[in-house]
Amino acid sequence: MRLFDLHCDTAGECCNRKIPLYRNNLHISLCKGELLDEWCQVFAIWIPDELRGKNAFEYFVNVIKNHKSEINQNADKIQLCQRFSDIEEALKNRRCAAITAVEGASPFAEKDAVFVAKDYGVKLITLTWNGENEVGYGCQSGVDSGLKECGKALLRDMRELNIAADVSHLNRAGFYDVISSGARVIASHSNCESVLLKTREDSEDKFFSCRRSLNDEQIKLLIECGGLIGVNFCKSFLGDEGDDGFEAVYRHISHILELGGENALAIGSDFDGCEINPDIAGVDKIPDLAAFLTEKGMSLALIDKIFFFNSQNFFKNVLQV
Repeated sequence: MRLFDLHCDTAGECCNRKIPLYRNNLHISLCKGELLDEWCQVFAIWIPDELRGKNAFEYFVNVIKNHKSEINQNADKIQLCQRFSDIEEALKNRRCAAITAVEGASPFAEKDAVFVAKDYGVKLITLTWNGENEVGYGCQSGVDSGLKECGKALLRDMRELNIAADVSHLNRAGFYDVISSGARVIASHSNCESVLLKTREDSEDKFFSCRRSLNDEQIKLLIECGGLIGVNFCKSFLGDEGDDGFEAVYRHISHILELGGENALAIGSDFDGCEINPDIAGVDKIPDLAAFLTEKGMSLALIDKIFFFNSQNFFKNVLQV
């Protein structure tokens, strides 16, 4: 079983709760990952909306230092990857190939600060979380404007440094700004608005879930630009209570496939960042999900693309430079 997961919040949980990466009660531990034959994991360092400027940067540094310390302590199980050859080496040696991301661009909003992100090995930046920050407006900000000038400048620098832009959590005007910028772009952990509209009964929850999800036009644009869409396992982004497990994941995958997204589909679990149905709440449950999709008639080749090879191909381009 192969997995290339585009988003988890495990690094911050380990740091803030002072628990080890090797063995813990989180969705992700190195022990649980031993069930996988090949495993690439994007570890996102989440920046709370209330942190800005210097405070945001200090928080980022604190978490990433702890994360690197955990990796160093478990060097036989996990390897930090900054080049594609690092991924190949990690997988050859049956280690988790770890890629660093940041969720919320506040630490890098100052002029030229993103060059520090490169020095720390950051390969992917989610521009906003749910609220407003220095670069733009999140899906819960209540603002319909696009990226701020600071955000557009940041995107230009990210293009120069080959750091990919993540539009999950971004409002829709900001999304279109990123698409038109020519940056390498993904939605690392986002689901389908139209699937939720068909299944959700709770109108208040539906309003938030749909703002957080992608409409069909956005999905098609991500497909057209060679981006990725990582299906999120968060219960409220999958379906109604009790209908938020394997079958719900299948619905979202099927919808993206119907829109022509076979080469754009990926997994963006959001492990350790949200509430997840117990059936899929852990990296050790990934083989069960794959088996379910096989029973639904998906070929092993297609499952391999969704769970691994589409993301591997995308990051091969990002990490070669």
